[in-house]
Amino acid sequence: MNASLGFVERTISIMPRWFINLIVGAVFPIVSWATKGLNQICVRNLESVYGEAQDKKKYERLGQQFIRAIADAMMDLLYYVDRPKKLSRIVEFENEDYLKKALEAGKGVIAVSAHLGNFPLMFVSLVQKGYKVNVVIRSMRDENFSRFIFYQCDKWGIKMVPTSPGKQFLKTTIGALKRNEILFFLLDEVVTSDNGVKVKFFNREVMRAKGPVLFMERTLSPILPMFIVQDKKRHFKVFIDPPFEIIKSGTAHENMVQNIAGLTKVIENYVSRYPYQWGGWFNKRWSLNVPMKDH
Repeated sequence: MNASLGFVERTISIMPRWFINLIVGAVFPIVSWATKGLNQICVRNLESVYGEAQDKKKYERLGQQFIRAIADAMMDLLYYVDRPKKLSRIVEFENEDYLKKALEAGKGVIAVSAHLGNFPLMFVSLVQKGYKVNVVIRSMRDENFSRFIFYQCDKWGIKMVPTSPGKQFLKTTIGALKRNEILFFLLDEVVTSDNGVKVKFFNREVMRAKGPVLFMERTLSPILPMFIVQDKKRHFKVFIDPPFEIIKSGTAHENMVQNIAGLTKVIENYVSRYPYQWGGWFNKRWSLNVPMKDH
């Protein structure tokens, strides 16, 4: 485990939340200066979506707010995972019956989510309520951070499932669904053309993974969109949508594109409602895509 991250975790575990806020506020100017590159990526993405609705300075200020939101989310995560009673008092589940009913079929649930809000706290909250949570994760560039995340998730009871090696990935994921567990896909990640299909996202051409639909076709497990957001009181709400209705009217490829496009549209709607809480604004690869043409 990375020593510096471990130190931060241990320090936060003994501090009151108000004091943590003071520390984050004090060091944020340094963080803001050190993340100018990320801010510029964010500005390009905001301009690509909203055009000249705001000037560049406004977008830069928004980028700083987004970075601060990510910092606060990390502090919240490290603070509340060791305080389960406090966490349960500030997390509300909306339409949890959809999840309970879906699991009654005994085929597990394929949950589609995004890097929206404090999504790791959604996983933690589900575990605290007794659900078995598995999260598909792609390899990270920073090996130290990767080890830290895997260590933390194992401690919190969250099963992280790397996409490689392939045979182990399939064994673990299908096994989780057979055990009637939840398998999460963060569908707002960029993937290669070998693993995805082109769909619209904020009228941009993006490549999105086929995983949720492929697993649904193989296991007949229902797909449920699930997201977490934070309100002005710093409380959290987990939204659980009804099972996603799969399209089966065309060819296999046409169906795949329409279904992934539909799931991507669900994510777009949530990001539109809570733009300040989406981490995807900092995705460099997304900023390089070009608008799709209407046919």
